[in-house]
Amino acid sequence: MVVPQVDLQVNLSEQALEYIKEHGGILTLDEAPQTGCCTNIVFIGAHSGKPEEEGYFGVKEQDEILIYYDPYVIKKDKHYEVVLEGILKWQTLRVY
Repeated sequence: MVVPQVDLQVNLSEQALEYIKEHGGILTLDEAPQTGCCTNIVFIGAHSGKPEEEGYFGVKEQDEILIYYDPYVIKKDKHYEVVLEGILKWQTLRVY
């Protein structure tokens, strides 16, 4: 399968970068789960670790981590900001 190439532009906060490195050094950016109805907006979600279907994802190395990204939901001319939110065991990665 040929994965479309996208010039992924992502900034990682210091806290997010540390969290990702502590959890294996791999970040996945893909479509975030949606709830509700009447929307056609695609939100980008982030989680540590590899995606289940690696073959459908592009891969970029940045800041000593691997970033897997879904090229079908990443917008070409958009900068993405990944931050760490929450405290203790309720920490989560968020994409803006």
